[in-house]
Amino acid sequence: MTTSPHPHASPENDAIYRAIRNELHFELSLLNARVNWLVASQAFLFTPLTMGIRGQSLRDSLFFPLIPLLGVALCVLVLLSILAAAWRSVEWRRKARHGDYDGTGAGSSFSIVVPHTPAIPLMGLIGSIGVPVVIGATWLYLLLAPPLIP
Repeated sequence: MTTSPHPHASPENDAIYRAIRNELHFELSLLNARVNWLVASQAFLFTPLTMGIRGQSLRDSLFFPLIPLLGVALCVLVLLSILAAAWRSVEWRRKARHGDYDGTGAGSSFSIVVPHTPAIPLMGLIGSIGVPVVIGATWLYLLLAPPLIP
């Protein structure tokens, strides 16, 4: 008779482990993608700000304070969506450690659903909806009130 190094190992428990691991992987992928979006957006904002300089400082840029305000707005929106992915990851980790899944016959009592936290999807949507709204509003502003060349 051979004994498994993991006494609670079973196809059922392995499936639960894989489900939780997949959800964690998904949330971490979202988090990384959102950080990449933020870094890319900020890099592109610095270019027009510096190219619009007509004097000694950034305050003399054609796009000051518009570009810095846009950059801050994007940071806030994307930060909220990053925090949503991080928060959901914490919930999945907590479920793996302290939830119904304890490694012993958990299939009958384990639910793949994490606790209902209405703030998390809302925070995730803020980045997805808020970023295009803010950028669109900035373009409208530039169309209706273009900067004056001194």
